[in-house]
Amino acid sequence: MHCGKRLGPLELIPVLSWLFLRGRCRGCGGRISARYPVVELLNGALWYLCVRAVGLTAFLVPALALVTALLVASFIDIDTQEIPNGVTIFILIVAVLWNVYAAFEGYGVLLQNVVGFFTASGILLVLAIISRGGVGGGDIKLMAACGLLLGWKNMLLTLAAASILGVLVMVPVFLIKRLRRGTPIPFGPFLAAGMVISMLYGEAIVGAYLRIFLP
Repeated sequence: MHCGKRLGPLELIPVLSWLFLRGRCRGCGGRISARYPVVELLNGALWYLCVRAVGLTAFLVPALALVTALLVASFIDIDTQEIPNGVTIFILIVAVLWNVYAAFEGYGVLLQNVVGFFTASGILLVLAIISRGGVGGGDIKLMAACGLLLGWKNMLLTLAAASILGVLVMVPVFLIKRLRRGTPIPFGPFLAAGMVISMLYGEAIVGAYLRIFLP
């Protein structure tokens, strides 16, 4: 807390502690942002979806770590227009550890993930050059780290999903708020959402697409 009060165990319980304290600090009475329980609820929901989609497999641990890191990166990007290197490095470490583990089962997954590392970062780097800075360096590094964890196929789906979500969300925002062309937009949250979608539902989405358009 900003007043320096040390939080006790009961004040660290996700969501419930905020409700118990009625959104105020016990030490100084200052307001505690509602963002904290919202983020905690979102994280819990994402963990639930991971367990449902991934199951009790070896990949569950990196999946849980990834969605939490992406959630943190998204909110920071919204606030500061930057994705912290610390979050990207954390994802990169998770990716490296996962690939070391996966290599014992064969090199197929490792190869796809290495290709994903260069594919994801390469595509965004080209977009950054074309858009003259429209895509930030943080986005490129985030995609590279996630590409090493999720593989090139998921990265292609991530870019497609992020682009669609970006258009669906930002076009109404621009019209309602009458934002000017060139207004900086945090693309990290859309990339994060695309990654979660591709990781959890990528196979189902691709399968449905093939059934519809290539019966």
